[in-house]
Amino acid sequence: MKKLYSAFTLTPFFVLLLLAHQSQAQCIGGGAPGATAYDTTVRFPSGTTHKQIKFPKFDAQSGMLTCVKLIVTMTAIIDTTSFENLLSSPYTVSRTYDRSDAMAGPGLTPSLTNSYNRTQSFPLGPNDNVPNSGSDFYSNGKDTIMRQQMVRTLTDSTAISAFYGTDSVAYDYDINVTTNVSGSGDIATYMRTSTYVNFRFEYCTCPISSLPLGLKNFSVMKKGNTGAGLRWEAEAGSDNYFYEIEVSRDGQSFSPAAVLNKETTLAKPVYQYGYALKPNDYGRYYFRVKQQWLDGYYRYSEVRLVDFANPLFSTVSLYPNPSTGAVGVKFVAAKAGMYSVKVSNTAGQLVTNKDVQVAETDFKQLAALQRGTYYVKITELSTGASCVQQLFVQ
Repeated sequence: MKKLYSAFTLTPFFVLLLLAHQSQAQCIGGGAPGATAYDTTVRFPSGTTHKQIKFPKFDAQSGMLTCVKLIVTMTAIIDTTSFENLLSSPYTVSRTYDRSDAMAGPGLTPSLTNSYNRTQSFPLGPNDNVPNSGSDFYSNGKDTIMRQQMVRTLTDSTAISAFYGTDSVAYDYDINVTTNVSGSGDIATYMRTSTYVNFRFEYCTCPISSLPLGLKNFSVMKKGNTGAGLRWEAEAGSDNYFYEIEVSRDGQSFSPAAVLNKETTLAKPVYQYGYALKPNDYGRYYFRVKQQWLDGYYRYSEVRLVDFANPLFSTVSLYPNPSTGAVGVKFVAAKAGMYSVKVSNTAGQLVTNKDVQVAETDFKQLAALQRGTYYVKITELSTGASCVQQLFVQ
């Protein structure tokens, strides 16, 4: 009577390996190249299985990518196998292992695919009536019957751009494994297999210090009380990039304001941009410039800030500031009327919101605040004019 047993471990295990250096071409400017590699091994069950494999993206603030390499090593192991001939005549048993692998995701066009089939024959002598021994019995363990690789290397800047970021890059891996032992009803068989896939994900990198300098001496100057002038210098180079000007009201969340293309006609170009305030939108503004390469890499300038005081609020202040928790808004020779006072924390969450009736000279107490940094927006409701002031609670 034929008996066939199969057993597989279902739980994948992961190993993360960070490498420091790898031999590759020199970086621009003679900087030392480097490499970051992530090594993950997954154990698959038999049958048809789908898994999603993730690797960390590369933070553009750490350097520039020059290549991305994916090495997939597929291994099949017969952990234990045994055959015993129960016939009185010799018999040959056939063992077949069939497997197909496919991997799809960023940079894999076309997808990585591999097919493997192997059949092995095991001649057995006639049954000698002694179980688990003799010429009628075959047994073996830890037999690696397959080890193959699939490799894909990306150097195209457009393809590499998908690997910049602070989240993960995800791949879909599909595998189908079948095993079969052929024999008559008078052959006893036992087989246990393991199926592994090792994913090695490599980034070829260049450090920031070796990259061409395309942004220096960044400055921001007020232009009256309605705008700001941004200026920076650059050096000529063959790299393809552009500049994106970003602005923030809290110094934390920046949004794009304009894009300037790279100047290609001057050896040492100077870039200038005029930023105009929206009507009555006074307060503190933070500026930075994002230098964006076409392959997805980017880096930022220093952050510069400018304060625009609304004449209506020139005598309105927070007092005391810094504070120990109790704080108010002081009005001196201000426009009398209704004001809205909104207090937000550095995460942008509204902490308190109140409308107050204000005399020309007045003081309005705010709610007690916990230690931290806050932004207080004061709005004169009849005109819609407002200002934002920073508050420190110690």
